[in-house]
Amino acid sequence: MYHWGWKIIIYLFLGGLGAGAYLTSFAAQKGWLGENSKLGRAGYFLSGPCIVIGSLLLFLDLGIAFSDPLGVLRMFANITSVMTWGIYILSMFILVSFLSAYYTGKNRKVPAMLSLLGAILALGTGAYTGVLLAVVTSVPFWNTFLLPLLFVVSALSTGLAATALCAHFLENKGKQGGEQPSEAKTNKVHLVFLGLESILIMMLLAFALTGTKGTGAAASAHMLTSGSLALPFWLLVVAVGLVFPLVYYSVSAKERQRKLASFFNGLSTDFAVLIGGLTLRATIVLCAVRVF
Repeated sequence: MYHWGWKIIIYLFLGGLGAGAYLTSFAAQKGWLGENSKLGRAGYFLSGPCIVIGSLLLFLDLGIAFSDPLGVLRMFANITSVMTWGIYILSMFILVSFLSAYYTGKNRKVPAMLSLLGAILALGTGAYTGVLLAVVTSVPFWNTFLLPLLFVVSALSTGLAATALCAHFLENKGKQGGEQPSEAKTNKVHLVFLGLESILIMMLLAFALTGTKGTGAAASAHMLTSGSLALPFWLLVVAVGLVFPLVYYSVSAKERQRKLASFFNGLSTDFAVLIGGLTLRATIVLCAVRVF
């Protein structure tokens, strides 16, 4: 088994969520989630704190923050290291995220160049959470291009869910104009992300189970599908995090439910997506079998 634990798992989750939340508000302000979408602000407030907390957990797990504080500064000079690329991306994204939140808090539109830079850095942050695992060649199950793709899609999904969840409470309920079409558009986007995530998970497992990636990857996949991690994988990742939201968003995309029922169902579905996203990262990290 590999040695990474819950600090890394929570970092991977918060890093992806923060990136996805920023991209959600960026997309909403561009009008890509429907007119008068309620999601144009909450993501900017969420992204910075999520990335800061996740980054602190990453440094704490590395142990370098206490044993060699100057080592953190030296890491900035090692431009050939994936970890160094991540430090640059995270540092810049934290700055841009808080600047975007400042403009949003002042009820001012985030400058176009700043929000575009933030969107690019958010994509980099979401991809980096997967690349951090994918470059570990000693864990064959991680060492695939599918993992960064899966983590980016999951980041978009969890970020959209978290932003929608916060927007339920943050935004003025009196602003009803365009609410129905924007929600319908958002539900369709949810469906796309969840569908892509399901496909990528199946591909990741298929490549491992067929032996394409070797016995180590196959052992990791068996641990997820029928071994010690099968219960959280099938129950929390698949049933709660994928199937339940897919069914809800499919129904919601076709017919408008009663307002109160839609509100509570929406909340429960957003929570389900977050639970699935966290458990996905936990099971992928914990199933790692190291090959020497």
